[in-house]
Amino acid sequence: MNLATIKSEIGTWRNQRRPLFGVRRFLVSRIFSAAILSALAVCCLVGVDSMAGVKGMRDPTLGGTLRLALPTDVRSLDPAIAYEPESWPFLRLLYHGLLDYDEDLNLVPWQARDWNISPDGRTYTFHLLPGVRFSNGREVRAQDYCFTLERILNPKTKSPGDGFFRGILGAKEFQDGKAPHVRGLRSPEPDTLVIELSTPDLSFQYMMAMPFAFVVPQEVVELYQDDFAQHPTGTGPYILRDWRRGARLRFGRNPFYSGREISYLEAIEVMIGGDETLHLMMFERGELDIACITPAGVPIPDFTRIMRNPVLRKGLEQMPHSATWYISLNTELPPLDNAKVRRAMNYATDKQRLIRLLNNRGIPARGVLPPPMPGFNPKLKGYDYDPAKARQLLAEAGYAQGFKTAIWHENDLASSRLAAAIKQDWSQVRVEVELRPAALAMYLEAVKRRTNAPCALGPWFQDYPDPSNFLDVLFHGGRIVDVNCNNRAFYNNAKVNRLLDEAASCGDVERRLDLYQQAEVIIVEEAPWVFLFHPFLYKLSQPWLRGPKLHPIWPSRFERMWIEK
Repeated sequence: MNLATIKSEIGTWRNQRRPLFGVRRFLVSRIFSAAILSALAVCCLVGVDSMAGVKGMRDPTLGGTLRLALPTDVRSLDPAIAYEPESWPFLRLLYHGLLDYDEDLNLVPWQARDWNISPDGRTYTFHLLPGVRFSNGREVRAQDYCFTLERILNPKTKSPGDGFFRGILGAKEFQDGKAPHVRGLRSPEPDTLVIELSTPDLSFQYMMAMPFAFVVPQEVVELYQDDFAQHPTGTGPYILRDWRRGARLRFGRNPFYSGREISYLEAIEVMIGGDETLHLMMFERGELDIACITPAGVPIPDFTRIMRNPVLRKGLEQMPHSATWYISLNTELPPLDNAKVRRAMNYATDKQRLIRLLNNRGIPARGVLPPPMPGFNPKLKGYDYDPAKARQLLAEAGYAQGFKTAIWHENDLASSRLAAAIKQDWSQVRVEVELRPAALAMYLEAVKRRTNAPCALGPWFQDYPDPSNFLDVLFHGGRIVDVNCNNRAFYNNAKVNRLLDEAASCGDVERRLDLYQQAEVIIVEEAPWVFLFHPFLYKLSQPWLRGPKLHPIWPSRFERMWIEK
């Protein structure tokens, strides 16, 4: 049975489907089981292992509704705007891009047939997989990717991802209004995308695997403009069926989906509202398939109980998270423009206590890069908890009597606990802290705006497995902008900038990692952050839920899950 026949059979079944939310399970007829097995065989023949890394290697079951819950609504379903861990799994339902990662974090073609990089590292050429269609039925062309990337760079879009793509040749002229298009973006053939960079950057291929680069159709974006998020149109296996702000999200199958991977769920339904404790209660009653889909994974107050419960613990996955919690110290605002003051704040912070507040779900950070990241430097000494040393440095900087400052943080339980503890720590060295909790959207608006937030508490989760994602994105002075700035410390060191630029274009892997380590040593010494800890990642799911295991880039890949009969 070929793929066209399979799709026809599945399309017939879709038309006969019945509402599934609240229905526990149902059987799939033999014809669809055979169709799935045939499709898997076809995928193997073309070199696609869509089952790699899944738990429970039984035959997948077609159908069913995945039931999830979020405490607060996602910020957006527009890939140019959404930049939160909670949003990304839903973007993968709706949109796809040219590249993805396998289970070993290798870049693999997704909706690209292939790609190559020129010997000088400046030109990337992608050939598109034929037959890929948007959910409105139109076939994807290379020009759609040109539009998608220009849209990210367009200041009117206000995309938080524009900094990742400013290295494209002509991006600055386009952003300054001096050119109608980005001259480094070309589509010489309908199935060929050419991207030319201003300078060599071997990490750019990773940026093309980020959700920002998921392709969108120009005609739909221009039709709905700022309201595009309410009418998301992509090439993913699902479409948005319903979005009631603050209440629920529902996704159904995309009738035009033609991707490499097979998706088995009929629908994904997300309840919005309630806290993580409520969601865990619903999970234990069998009303949710995954307990919590926030980065924490498991509610802090219930973590010990879950670890001691043999039934619940059986459904718990965990792994080191390639992430770092930190406090950015705005180096453009006094007294945080003084390196001695910044070092003092590091010595004044009891990291081990913070980790204990989160049920020991992390390890202390001695630098920027987390242990799973290539280039992690175990020799960094970092800053131990030493209030006496902190007071000495403050006195040397002229602040023996301390000073007043403010720490912005999200108003979730983990951030609030950490912020309160840090406030108490800093009070021991006469630094008076005003805590400024905020909802995620307001928090991001505040901390990414120049001269606005003196200190900001939060995590940075890797976007791609390369040191540049931390060191270049978060500390390169050339990336500082007035709004939507990921360099929240507004840190600018000429030597660090040179090291990062050299590393970006270096083709020697060992030399490249050494350059990044040199830059990190300087960053730690100058302390634009208070380096806190590296967290662990958790997922608690029901025994009938099957699919991929935790993944460092994509912790939740709902589109590849299925519900066992």
